[in-house]
Amino acid sequence: MGDTSMIRRASFLIAACLALALSSALPAAAPVFTKRPTLGPNTNLRAPMVGMLRFSTDQPVTTIVSLDDRSRRWEMEFDPSWDPSKGIPLIGLEADVRHEVFVSVRNAAGETTRFPNKLVFVPQPMITATGAEPRIRVTKTSPQRTEPGYTLFVLRRAVPIRPPYRSAGQFNFMRQWGALLVLDDHGRIVWRYESDARISGIDQFEDGNILFHRADNRTLEVDLLGNVVNQWYAARNPELASSVGVGIDVQTLHHQPHEMPNGNFLALTANARMVKSYYDDAFDLSKRRDRMVMGDDIIEIDRKTGKVLWRWSAWDHLDPFRIGYEATNAYWPTRGFPDHADWTHGNGVAYDAADDSVLVSFRTQEAILKIDRKSGQVKWILGRPGGWGKLESKVLRPVGQPFLWPSHQHNPQLSAFGTIVVYDNGFLRARPPEPWSTPDQSFSRGVEFKVDEKAMTVRQVWSSHDGPVPGSCFSWAMSDARRLPKTGNMFIVDAICADRERGLGVDESEAGKYLNEVPSYGRIREYDHANKEVLFEVIIEDPNELTAYEVFGGLRIPSLYPPGRAPKIRPLP
Repeated sequence: MGDTSMIRRASFLIAACLALALSSALPAAAPVFTKRPTLGPNTNLRAPMVGMLRFSTDQPVTTIVSLDDRSRRWEMEFDPSWDPSKGIPLIGLEADVRHEVFVSVRNAAGETTRFPNKLVFVPQPMITATGAEPRIRVTKTSPQRTEPGYTLFVLRRAVPIRPPYRSAGQFNFMRQWGALLVLDDHGRIVWRYESDARISGIDQFEDGNILFHRADNRTLEVDLLGNVVNQWYAARNPELASSVGVGIDVQTLHHQPHEMPNGNFLALTANARMVKSYYDDAFDLSKRRDRMVMGDDIIEIDRKTGKVLWRWSAWDHLDPFRIGYEATNAYWPTRGFPDHADWTHGNGVAYDAADDSVLVSFRTQEAILKIDRKSGQVKWILGRPGGWGKLESKVLRPVGQPFLWPSHQHNPQLSAFGTIVVYDNGFLRARPPEPWSTPDQSFSRGVEFKVDEKAMTVRQVWSSHDGPVPGSCFSWAMSDARRLPKTGNMFIVDAICADRERGLGVDESEAGKYLNEVPSYGRIREYDHANKEVLFEVIIEDPNELTAYEVFGGLRIPSLYPPGRAPKIRPLP
């Protein structure tokens, strides 16, 4: 009996091993759709152009999506980290265009199953409160020569009436709408986010999320589905008492936030003080009275707690009586701070990890300052000399030609090439009481500088132009300039382009036609750095010239998906 039992056990083991060997030799079963694919709009209507693909399978799969919009055919391959039962976002589809979509899945063994039915998706066009979509007019593309990726930018709208004369309804029209748009290398709108508030500064995190600032003193982080990931707000602003998110112990947050390598933020906050016998009119310095004056602080914020970890105040280092044109305009009164002067008007910060320092642009001081973060001392000043007091020796000495000081500049950037790139708005090109350039003689430009800190010199190494030329804009506010890291091309955003009519005024208090009372449009360009050839150009406009669409700023982004999880994208014949 014992021998028979052992023989039976051995026969069973042999049979099991043979079955296992035979099963491993057989081809793996192809994946099966256990829930059929569906394709519909994103549930978050703030990013309505995203298509959400959903289905289930009996095993982990790679998803291959083939798309055809009649002008192009391409394929997107999503690895198994994308769970189709939770939804796969299809980003990069053109607005108001019919897309025919086919879905296939592939398992680890390479077995593929194609869903037989065609899916159809039409991303919604932009809808503004006016019912009139801004026209995106593409005048030049060069996909083989421009920076790889996409163009992300801020779109705002304005009423062509000078600020002190706008009604409450007109202010609401401006403040209660804003948008982020993405264009592909052919200038097609392939993503958008619509906000219920005016938007200013913008950046993209390494994980693909977008950081932007709103005009209501909030900074938001959103993903490409439009979901709010984080929110920060000025906790001492009475209008934000019931806000959600991370409160920061400041009165205002404004302009361009900047992510530091440690994950914290640099931000600008304006703080008011009463100044005796201050200027009442930058165009007539004899007019004086006691008044509230806004000056900027730069702060480093812990992104998780909102705690202010570092602060530098212009009040502690600069002379409030060093005034610039526009300092007495209605910038702060139209933002809820009646009769406040705009002394510094910080409009951009950047962190230099090479020496733990901070760059800041002060618009109405017509200067970019570099500040040592440890000591708080000003290392240098890139701006018009005069009126700096004890800091006069910190003003960089220009070398080489051509050279032109930036005027009312916006949002300086440190480039990958060791230079500083900034948008030079060119407003007036003077300080009170110097004579200023009229709007019909004025021009704006993107410009790149190289600073030699040992010699305390600055050289202008590139500019889009150095005088008014055909096609140049006079964008007296906002705008952006960046040098792109892969191609070295220059990316220039002209927030406002308007006709240079003779006789336009620049003083809000004067009678006659003011400079922002003429029709205008926004423009985005990419230039070849070597020869200044325009490689890409789009114009954003209202064809009826009733609304002034402004492009506050923008940047080139490499992908519409998180790094490491971006789908493989291939053109199809």
